[in-house]
Amino acid sequence: MIFDNEKLAWMLAQLMDQPDVYDALLVSGDGLVRACTPGLDRDTAEQMAAALAGVQATSSASARLCRSDPGSWEQSLTQFRDGYVLTIRAGDGSFLTAATSGTADVEAISFRMHQLVAQLGGQMTSEPRHDAGGPT
Repeated sequence: MIFDNEKLAWMLAQLMDQPDVYDALLVSGDGLVRACTPGLDRDTAEQMAAALAGVQATSSASARLCRSDPGSWEQSLTQFRDGYVLTIRAGDGSFLTAATSGTADVEAISFRMHQLVAQLGGQMTSEPRHDAGGPT
């Protein structure tokens, strides 16, 4: 697994213990990989993180359809013919994603993801990046 902190290792491992979960990522709000499971090489994880940040941003922008604030986004579910991608808020500036088979119990997996986020609290928070080359 790729980790920026050992405390994230057990979190992703616990998620992988759920039946039919293929992979998981912890992603910063700006699309950087904070942690990923062994099934993802670094290049794939980075590509998926960037794509997932776009999905999350699109979902947040869609909040207006529900008469809700864009910052109120909590969770997205993308369904494919053979699987699901679940993405949930994982603290300020980050989100947790799990990829599953088509037979996965998405309710149970989503529940477990929310439990893990609640257990870790602020450890999943990602501070916003600052442009190192710009004015301070």
